[in-house]
Amino acid sequence: MLWLDDLDRFLLPGGLDQGILSALLEQRVVVMATMRSEVYGNYSERALRGVDVDVASVRRLGSRVLNLIEPLVLDRQWSETEMGRLHAHLANPDSDRRLADAAHHHGVHGIAEYLAAGPKLLEEFLTNRRQPKGHPSGAALVQAAIDLARAGISTPLPAETLLKLSTCYLSAGDASRLQAESPEQALAWATEIQFGVAGMLVATDTTEAWRPFDYLVDAVASAVEATAIPDEVWEAAVRHANGGSELLPVGRSAFRFGRLVLAERCFSPLAARGNHVAMHDLGFVQRERRPEHTWPSWYRTVSETGTPVQARALGALHEIEGRWVEAAACYERAASQGDALAMRLRGVIAQRHRKDDDEVHGWYVRAAKGGDEVATAFFNKPGIYRSEMGHELASETWNPNVEWDEEDEEPWQMTARTSRILSCNLEILADMAHDELTELGDQPISPNSFGIFFALLPASTWNQPRHWRRRVLRALDDLNEDIALGHSPHPRCTAEELALHFALQSASAMTCDEPDLVTEFTQGLPEQQGDYDWDVCSDLLFQDHDVLFLYDPMLQGLEHPDNPLNRRMGIGDLRPEGWFEEFGNVPPRDPSRGFSH
Repeated sequence: MLWLDDLDRFLLPGGLDQGILSALLEQRVVVMATMRSEVYGNYSERALRGVDVDVASVRRLGSRVLNLIEPLVLDRQWSETEMGRLHAHLANPDSDRRLADAAHHHGVHGIAEYLAAGPKLLEEFLTNRRQPKGHPSGAALVQAAIDLARAGISTPLPAETLLKLSTCYLSAGDASRLQAESPEQALAWATEIQFGVAGMLVATDTTEAWRPFDYLVDAVASAVEATAIPDEVWEAAVRHANGGSELLPVGRSAFRFGRLVLAERCFSPLAARGNHVAMHDLGFVQRERRPEHTWPSWYRTVSETGTPVQARALGALHEIEGRWVEAAACYERAASQGDALAMRLRGVIAQRHRKDDDEVHGWYVRAAKGGDEVATAFFNKPGIYRSEMGHELASETWNPNVEWDEEDEEPWQMTARTSRILSCNLEILADMAHDELTELGDQPISPNSFGIFFALLPASTWNQPRHWRRRVLRALDDLNEDIALGHSPHPRCTAEELALHFALQSASAMTCDEPDLVTEFTQGLPEQQGDYDWDVCSDLLFQDHDVLFLYDPMLQGLEHPDNPLNRRMGIGDLRPEGWFEEFGNVPPRDPSRGFSH
């Protein structure tokens, strides 16, 4: 076999032509080649019309060769099927760590690019940083970008900013070498596309701003002796993030590095604007920095006539201090001025201290009516439906007063009628979700979205795009396929867990309120002990019900695997991006199964 990497290098006069290719094929040589898509396009007839005559003449020779081959287009990003096979492989404890890193960090580059280019770029960076005749200014430029990313900055930065910070990494001994490398040359070296894939600094839509190749950031951050981030770089990170969405990640990075003063500078303005997450993070920082009696004065001076945001901020401070009565009073003051978030936080205090359920319910109702997303989603939490009128279809269930021998019991299975009704409701929900996909597209869900399946999901998912929602739809189909194959529908990922919870709720409502429809759906199927025992289904089909914590206003933030309570309870990753990761103790689904809707 003959492999020609970067085929365009061989499509030159004196290189590969029709005659040589024909001779190779006659000798039964398998010829394979790779060519980047943008280069391949240069050989099209349309592209040849717009170039110099001599260049066009040379490219036409190559075009004749390309006309003899069968092209296979390989996308930079792996397909959902390929990613499914990767995740199935990673479920094996002996899987390659490099693949796991690539799956977690590849970003816009794709798995192959991350694996192929990353180690080479790292070697190039480390070599030139140390070599006497290397590129010290260019390497310092890259190091500045890497450390800004380590400090929590994920957005691209202007070359001017990186060049200014690069001097932090250059010693006096580098002076003689610096004279041979201008800032323009340093930037050109750092941004040059290498190995046909990427540069150490990656351009965005505009070539005026740059960010480091992700592999370099991961490698430097995970090094046994990771270098410290200079003070100037921390200051630049705070300046760049100030007032933007990156103050929180920069503050958390500063906290991890022990930069408590910087962390407080990041969290304080967010807390002042009512960011509840920042308020709590600020509390942790201040506990480390100072005793309780020296809390910042700007918190203490908030008057009772302050804005709802100020009142809410003071309430959060009281919570941190454990002063629940004072916190409740602050939230009530903000709620009286129409602050929906304060209404929800007041309900959380009532819930946390086991107050009257009616009080908790009342606060969450007020918050939901005020447009609070979390409070709205709280009322969508799925559960088994029970008829208030007593018309529920009869089911013969297990009697706890009857003695039974566990060894004589057959493994539990849903009855035929139960399976049929559950299957019908999975199909109904899937049809609803399918109809909504086209209408919703990538639009976010709003608190006033009624009668929409995707609005029933936890509020943390309401901003997910269409392709994410389509995978939730497939979870409904996968569960229904299990039933069609004669199996009980045991969920294999978080999305399937929640899909099944809603299907059980819908099925239990149907057996309570629509007995005639149930009779029609189950015609010809035998009655059995345990028909329509949805409580037993709920107990035995799931490994646990942790996913329902996502609806609890008191447990917001629990979805993150780094959350202390999450770690203590062993819950795992419940963030939307982790919903389709299959559990490690279940057989994986066929990654090539596609979508039925």
